[in-house]
Order: sequence, then structure tokens, then C-alpha cells
Amino acid sequence: MSEHDSNQPLTVSELVGKIRAVLQEGMGLVRVAGEVSNMSRPTSGHCYFTLKDESSQIRCVLFRSDFQRLRFAPQDGMQVVVTGHTDVYHARGSLQIRARSMVAAGEGALQKAFEQLKRKLQKEGLFDVERKQLIPRFPTRIALVTSGTGAAIRDLLHILERRFPLAEVLLCPVQVQGMSAANEIASTVRELNRLNHRPGIGAIDVMIVGRGGGSVEDLWAFNEEIVARAIFESAIPVVSAVGHETDVTIADFVADVRAPTPSAAAELVVPDRRELERQIHLLARKARGAVAGLIARRRQRVNYLVRSHGMMRPQERIEQLYLQIDDLNGRMSLAATNALRRRMDKVLAIIKQLEALSPERTLERGYVRVERAGKPVTRASDLKQDDTIDVRFHDGDQKARIL
Repeated sequence: MSEHDSNQPLTVSELVGKIRAVLQEGMGLVRVAGEVSNMSRPTSGHCYFTLKDESSQIRCVLFRSDFQRLRFAPQDGMQVVVTGHTDVYHARGSLQIRARSMVAAGEGALQKAFEQLKRKLQKEGLFDVERKQLIPRFPTRIALVTSGTGAAIRDLLHILERRFPLAEVLLCPVQVQGMSAANEIASTVRELNRLNHRPGIGAIDVMIVGRGGGSVEDLWAFNEEIVARAIFESAIPVVSAVGHETDVTIADFVADVRAPTPSAAAELVVPDRRELERQIHLLARKARGAVAGLIARRRQRVNYLVRSHGMMRPQERIEQLYLQIDDLNGRMSLAATNALRRRMDKVLAIIKQLEALSPERTLERGYVRVERAGKPVTRASDLKQDDTIDVRFHDGDQKARIL
């Protein structure tokens, strides 16, 4: 420092600026591990927190554009690794880290394990496109292997019901994070395959395996080898739906179809009933048009044959048949009338014969009928002296006494 400089005192701002320059030039980019505390994120969107260990702490700032690129949501108490530059906050002269990125502690080791398993399974052919199964277009039963609570299952059920209510949904709740999650997911996938097609159970057409978003550690169950092999061995087509669109797991590579989110998986496995209705109406209109066109062409063909070969038009043929029917009806009516008349003549003749033999006609010819106590008397010996009898003439009755 020159003599002039030594005699001239520095302002606070100048001192802070010099310290800042020394830190930036001397330290460069740093990576610091520690525990997050005092996390805050005001309306500006920037993230402020303290990074500490057992004996020291330092303030950190992660600006909004960098915070939005994080793959997890940092919280107090979380162990992280921060990458950035040492800096001095000019207004307070306080030391801080101007972070550029942040990862959960151990994420590097997890990423290494992820790549190793990925290479191993890819070499074995678990990712081959040739072995991928097709998802049925109109599934009747859908199994959901996911957490029984949370937004993911609510979104799945809502979308499946709205798009295709004909499908039956079988919910198979499992742990999706933690020590036992991988084994539980794998055993459920295998159990569904064992139960499939059994009498009284019904066939499962497709299976959705997944969960909502989270950190790398939260999603790690879907990077376990046991889950990958259970999905690979499944005879039921499997759709993976793990995390957000940017999250990629081993399960995504092994599954028959990868959906970017659980909601997207629901839309992928079932058709939209409203679109189906629209297609049906469109096909119905096309069918009606095709039938109308066919009839028109056949009519033109008939007209051509009539004109070219002197054939009778179908309508004229029908009219002639109507005339024949009317003629036959007339003949049948006349025949029925004549037959009825002949039957009536015979009936009248019989009636005349019966009338000729009628007792009333006999009385008209001068005969009488003798009755006693309402019963006819046919023998003279049946009557005794002083008997009262009824003598019936054709025009009335008279009383008489036997002398």
C-alpha cells in the first residue's frame, strides 16, 4: 500500500468492497456441506437460509431463478451440499454464500447407484422395446399400486371416473417411500399377477405403479432393483407414473409405458368418453350417408334396366299386384256370398218342414189338444167322469168336464 493510501483512511464501503474482491478472487467456486436452518422465502421468490455444522454457521442466499431449478424443496434440518461463491453482503458487511445450486446430501452417491443399476438392467435387456406390452384401449379393470392417501390417488380416481366410468378401479395401497417401500411395491405387483384371471377375481387389464412428486430420496423406492424386476416380470401391462415430468426412475425404463405424472397416467390408460361419443355420432352419420348413397345407386340401376330392357318398374309391378289382390278379394267375397245364400236356402227349407210338423199348424187344421193339469192327454182311458180338462184350439183355450 502506498504512503498516500496509508495516510488516507478507507470508507466502510471501500473496505467491504476490498474484502469482497479478495474473497471472490481467492476462493472462487466453493462446495459446502451443512444443515439448513432459518429457511425463509419472501414474496421476491429468493431463498434465504443459514448453513451450519456443530461449531459454525454462515448465511446463504439462493436467488429465485436458481431456486426454481432445484429438484427438491429444502427445509430446516435437511442436510445439503451448496455450490456457489463466497460473498460479502455490502449493506451489512456480513459474510455469506451466494449459492448457485443445492443438492440433498448423499445425492451424488444415489446418482452413482442409479447409473450403475441402469447400466446393469439395460445390459440384461429389461429396457428393450421389443418386450414392451401394449396397453388395452378399453380396459375393464385397472389396478392402482400407489399410496392410499395424498393428491396423486385423488387425481387418479377423479380422472378415471370422469373419462371412462365403465372401468372398474382396484386400489392397492402401498408405502411409496421409506425402508419397506420397495419390497411392498414389488410384492404387490407380483401378487396381482398371481391373482389375475382367477375365478371370482376378474382379469386386470392394466396396472399403474407410481406416486406423486418428492425429493430423490422420496422417489428412491422406484429405483430399487426388486421393483424393476417385479415390473419386468409382470404379465399385466404396467404404466409407471412417478413424481413430476422431470423425475426419471428405473421403473420408468422397465415399465411398458412411462407417464410423466400420475394424472397423465390416468389419461393415458383410458379413453375419453366424450371423444368416443363424438366418434360414434360421426360414424353413424357416415353410415347413414353410405346407406343412402347405396340405395340411390341401386335405384339408378333399376331405372336403367327398366329403360334399356323394357322391364316393368317396381312401383308399377306393386300396383298390378294390388289390383290382383283387389280382384281376388272380390271373387272371394262373391263366392262367400253365394255359399252363404245356399246355406240359408237349406235352412229356410228345414224351417218350413219343421213348421209344417208344428202342433200349432195342426191346430189350425181343426184339431185340438187335450191337457189335464198341464200335461197332454193321449188316451181316452186316462180320463174319468167329472175330470176337468183344458181343450186348446189354435186361437185359444177352453175348460171342459167329462160327463
